[in-house]
Amino acid sequence: MKTKVPFAGRCLWLCVVIMGISSLIAVRLVELQVVDSDNRRQIAAEELIERERIPAERGVIMDRNEEPLTNNIQSAELIGDRYHLRNLTLVVYGLAYNQISHTDKWKNETDPVKRRRMYAEARSDLMELAKIEMSKEERAEMRRQAMLSNEKPDPKSEYDPEKCAALFRAHDQLVAEIIHPYIKDIEIKETVELEPERTVTHRGKTTVIDAKTEVRVRYVTKDDIIRMIAQPEVEEFNREAEARGEKKRRYRQQIKLARGLSLECADQIKEALKKAHVHGVIVQSDLRRSYVVPDMLSHVIGYVDADNNGTGGVEGVFNSYLAGTDGLREYRHNARGLVLPNEDDRYLAPKHGLNLRLTIDMRLQTICEQTLDKGMRHYRAKRGCMIVVDPKTGDILAMVSRPAINLNTKEVITHDGTKKRGSLKDEKGNPITGDFNFACQARYEPGSTFKVVAVTAAVDNGVMGINSYVSCQPFSVGGGSKAINDGRFNYGVLTVGQMLKKSSNPGAARVAMACKWPLYKEYVERYGLTQSAGIDLPSGGSCQLANGNHIVNFSRIAYGYSVSVSPLHMAMVYATIANGGVRMKPRLIDSIIAADGTVYDECKPQTVCRVMSEGTARAIRGALESVTEKKGPAGRGTATQAAIPGFRIGGKTGTAKKVKAGGVGYYEGLYTVSFAGILPIDDPRLVVMTVIDEPNPRDCNAGGGTVAAPIFRAAAEEFIKVLNLQPSDPEAYEKYLAEKNGEAPKK
Repeated sequence: MKTKVPFAGRCLWLCVVIMGISSLIAVRLVELQVVDSDNRRQIAAEELIERERIPAERGVIMDRNEEPLTNNIQSAELIGDRYHLRNLTLVVYGLAYNQISHTDKWKNETDPVKRRRMYAEARSDLMELAKIEMSKEERAEMRRQAMLSNEKPDPKSEYDPEKCAALFRAHDQLVAEIIHPYIKDIEIKETVELEPERTVTHRGKTTVIDAKTEVRVRYVTKDDIIRMIAQPEVEEFNREAEARGEKKRRYRQQIKLARGLSLECADQIKEALKKAHVHGVIVQSDLRRSYVVPDMLSHVIGYVDADNNGTGGVEGVFNSYLAGTDGLREYRHNARGLVLPNEDDRYLAPKHGLNLRLTIDMRLQTICEQTLDKGMRHYRAKRGCMIVVDPKTGDILAMVSRPAINLNTKEVITHDGTKKRGSLKDEKGNPITGDFNFACQARYEPGSTFKVVAVTAAVDNGVMGINSYVSCQPFSVGGGSKAINDGRFNYGVLTVGQMLKKSSNPGAARVAMACKWPLYKEYVERYGLTQSAGIDLPSGGSCQLANGNHIVNFSRIAYGYSVSVSPLHMAMVYATIANGGVRMKPRLIDSIIAADGTVYDECKPQTVCRVMSEGTARAIRGALESVTEKKGPAGRGTATQAAIPGFRIGGKTGTAKKVKAGGVGYYEGLYTVSFAGILPIDDPRLVVMTVIDEPNPRDCNAGGGTVAAPIFRAAAEEFIKVLNLQPSDPEAYEKYLAEKNGEAPKK
């Protein structure tokens, strides 16, 4: 009997089917090995590549005498690589080993070959466990459809997402159990809400009471480690975003689990992870910034954040210079985690940061810090600062502000000692962090220290001479009912120099008005008060000036009201007078030095402009010297408590009422007082600006001459010793020292 299809025909059809299947397989192999080879190679390589960051050494900050102010302490950090921690192929290594190594069968087996076989079987079982349940026919059909379609098959399509998620959670738990014993002493700061924000209505008036919070410290737990890896907040957000059809958030791929680990602890963690066959957790070198004198110079230096980026001070301004560029070590391992030598391994050496040499003299800085704290403690002031400038170069030799911050612990430094961060509040209820640099960022009405601007404009243009007479009697301007006066004093007629000595408000207003506003404003601009101070620190920009075209505003500006300045601006005004009328740019960076010692940038002193003639500057300095004298024409000056017998010292006091919140009116009994001192006046070496905010009026007659001047003198006496300044009258100075020390004067 003949069949419907001859034997030869059946063989032909069988050959056609075999050739078709073979062609499909060949096409797929070509696609994998040739067309998509780069992509496949990269995927395989990513699973077997370990990368280690080699941190660059952050540049050292030092003072002008090359005393280091910062250190880089060798430590280690623990990084979770989410790419590997969510790679099923790698995750099963740790899970399988943890599972099989606790069985009796493993413990009783001593043959390494058989153990490796058992380990491989355990991994394979976990991979199979994660797959979607389907028959062999269904799996074969799925693969056939993938081969027939033009789309590339997704290896993850064979695995059940829920089962994979369960394995990932188990692996996160395993990681936490391995590393927690080594990092359990790491502190975590949390803000706890004690009372929520609430609204209170009383007698028809509604008041919103802010929430009460407290910062508490606890130690890291296993759950903390799991949360850092899993990032449940991102997972929850993405679920809601997917339901709404919105864009999802990306997970953090590099997760910092711990920082500042000792090298010994790092080696122990490495060994524990290797022993447990856990991949995706990297222990790499780290350099932790440390500060040699953390409770000093905090606003000038600044500090680094958790990511080693500079914040505030020169750490922030010069972060790109200091940071350097991290290096990289990349190596490959096999499926068992053993490192394989490979010619493709990469090593990029780190490029270390540049060093900064400041103009700060730590000897003078120490004196300022101690003297300011003592003075503020005595007068129970809220805020204050001291700035020391070399007038010839513009070098900032010292700068201290209170409150400040401990650079290592981040605690708040006040004149009363160190306080826990977050424990201090200002008058508005906001936390005082100590980051605010009063010396550069504050704005205050300077009062009488501003009177030198009017004198400069008048004397330099011949409108008045330093010995010209000016009426200091009270008078009104612009039809105002309140006269410009000197309180209970009426000085009558004084010379311009004597007006500075007695600090007469009516006299300063008349001198300024004789110059007229356009000329006066020109000198305000020459002094740099309408621009940023130009220092390499965060600052508040230019000073704020009322419209001087209005006669009332102009008269008030003349004696230091209706104008807001920074302490640094005023320090540079007096440095200009001390430097013969030449304004220098404030200089904080002496030089930028490479790691090998070569000078990358020599930051030389910069002259800005000539503000006044040398003769005008000399005449004003003579008037400023009379401010500290107890006798002479017009009697006592306003800063006799700044005088040091044997030395010629000049300066100017300032006392201004505090402006109320909102800028309307003044508080009674609240002042900002200041003293700008020049030492010595005949050959200026130092200009010292002292500003004290809100000295307690019950402790003193709050004024620049009674609060700021004595603080200046206490610091100046120490400056004289450190810098070995020679007195103009050695005999008077020796007598002063003897009396001060309770010794009998030498004959």
